[in-house]
Amino acid sequence: MSNTSLAAKYRPQHLGQFLGNEATVHSLKATLEREEIPHSMLFTGPSGCGKTTLARIVAAKLRCSKFDLTELNTADFRGIDTIRDLIRVSSLAPMSGPCRVWIMDECHQLSKDAQHALLKLLEDSPKHAYLLLATTEPDKLLATIKTRCVTFDLQPLPDKEMRGLVMRTVDAENAEVPEEVVDQIVQDSLGSPRMALTILDKVIGMTQDAMLEAAQQQAVQQNEAIELCRALIQKRPWPQVAKTLKGLSQDPEQVRRAVLGYASSVLLGKDAGQAYIVMMAFKEPLYDTGRPGLVMACYEAVNG
Repeated sequence: MSNTSLAAKYRPQHLGQFLGNEATVHSLKATLEREEIPHSMLFTGPSGCGKTTLARIVAAKLRCSKFDLTELNTADFRGIDTIRDLIRVSSLAPMSGPCRVWIMDECHQLSKDAQHALLKLLEDSPKHAYLLLATTEPDKLLATIKTRCVTFDLQPLPDKEMRGLVMRTVDAENAEVPEEVVDQIVQDSLGSPRMALTILDKVIGMTQDAMLEAAQQQAVQQNEAIELCRALIQKRPWPQVAKTLKGLSQDPEQVRRAVLGYASSVLLGKDAGQAYIVMMAFKEPLYDTGRPGLVMACYEAVNG
């Protein structure tokens, strides 16, 4: 049995395999067909929706060798020294192939000094150097960085396409997964293909009786937003809601989708009035406003 995760095993290798976000993929394809391909690209959107996957596809399209491809998670390497080293290496010729490529995941976590240093490289990149940035919170990037990058925004995968992805993966793995388990996985994934395949990975191979329980347990572990949903629907005092928010680590846009899903179910029940208020407060996406936008939406929901 392979130890490769399903998310890695079924990761798209080219644009034709990428699921959803058709307009963004079409735009990226057109960009890569230009005579002069931009040296700086920014991929934005919630966690697990394919930002880094698209960056890797771009690197492959540029014919970047594995020796000249560097992936940095700026949550771990966020200081100015990292950027200074990047600038130094970028001036060197590629070891093999036509270019060097850096993929910088969660680039919003770079310090302000590091972002300013990166800006200089974006303004004057060597002909063989390409920077592919990915972030869940573009609002935390310097405006001047964003204006120097060609930006590609990714949206969460709709439930219908997510269900198709899960079912195709189940078939490819020659597995049997009950429909109610597939439905639970789609619900818990919050539009993230990576999360859906991660949950499927955990339950596949179990007895069918155990699958649903395991999927539900996984949902409890991953969905930190559930307590926030309850607090908003119950219109708890703001200090209580604020305390819940402080302990929340999920991506703001994924939290928004969780709140909308929870509130839409409640809307059909006895607390319809408050559920509607909550849904109105969360109707706008949080890609640009990020965590501040989430806090503002919560305050509006309980004080509106």
